[in-house]
Parts: sequence; C-alpha cells; structure tokens
Amino acid sequence: MHLAEVVGRRRMVRRYRPDPVDPAVVEVILDTARRGPSAGFAQGVDLLAVTDDGTRHRIAELCDEPDHVAGGRDPWLSVAPVHVVPCVRPAAYRARYAEPDKAGGRGPGDWPVPFWWIDGGAALMLLLLAAVDAGLGAGLLDVADRHGLRELLDIPVDVEPLGVVTLGHAAEDQPASSGTRRARRKLSDQVHWQRW
Repeated sequence: MHLAEVVGRRRMVRRYRPDPVDPAVVEVILDTARRGPSAGFAQGVDLLAVTDDGTRHRIAELCDEPDHVAGGRDPWLSVAPVHVVPCVRPAAYRARYAEPDKAGGRGPGDWPVPFWWIDGGAALMLLLLAAVDAGLGAGLLDVADRHGLRELLDIPVDVEPLGVVTLGHAAEDQPASSGTRRARRKLSDQVHWQRW
C-alpha cells in the first residue's frame, strides 16, 4: 500500500472481531511506531503492549467501558485483542539535553512545547498508520483512571501514558463515533500558503 492509501484508510475503529492478532504483526507495528522523530534522539517514547485477556478487561474498566455499554453502545476495549499504551519519559529528554553535545543549546527548559509530547504524538500516528498498513483497525482513547492504569501496568511515576490504542481486526459495521458523520474540512480551509 502507498502512504496516501494508508492515510486515506485510517479511521478510529471502535468495534472489533474477536479474532486474535498474530504476535509477529503486532511486533512489526510496534517497531514501526518507535521509529518516529525524537528530539535530540532522546528516544523517550515507550510502547506497552497488552494481550492478556484479564488485563485488557481491567483496562476496559479503567476506561469506563461499563458506562459506555450501559449507555447502549457495544463493548470496545474488552473486545480488542491488543491494547498499546504509548508513553513518554520527560526525564529522558532532560538527561539527553544535559549531555556535552547538547548542553548549552535550547533544551527542555526553553521549549515552548515539550518535545516529548510531539515525539509521543508522532509515535502514536505511526502506530495508527502501521496498523492500517497491516490490515488492522486501531482506535485511541483517553484513560479515565490514570492512577489505576499505572498500578495495573506498573508504569513508573516518571512515565506519562498518552492513552490506550486498541488494535485488532475491524468489525464490518463501524458506526460514526459521535452519532453523526462529520465531513472533513476542505483543504483550502485548513492549509495556508505564505501567510495565514
């Protein structure tokens, strides 16, 4: 598949078939996701993959899936066979920019936006696109109980999870996430040339 086709097919998938995903395919997706840009090559992005059924069901609870289902929607997280928690480690960036080849330059203390969030977002997008390239669906959501997720997955206190990405074989029927399908903004409304 060409990149434009992969990007064109990317959707937030919230319904999955229960079929397992080949672990070798998951490893390729994770390897792709970790190859995003990295400020100072700090490599402060980590990916935590979860396939254990009991742990995935507990993550679903921490993301309020019972409330989601009680509201008339189908289960999402508990059905997806793979969960990936992309994380960033701000300390890795601070340590990297304290090294001799980076010391004295613009580092984390001078950044208007912390680059670990940018690098984490790049890894997240690569994760979503790699899933599509592998013929899978992927969805992203925030975690309602971050403290519970940290405890469940032994995430260190200095590591920040970005959310949970679900991976799996997409069910054929994918309802619009908000109940109505919104059109994408026109290119001419969103892209500016030379000046705003």
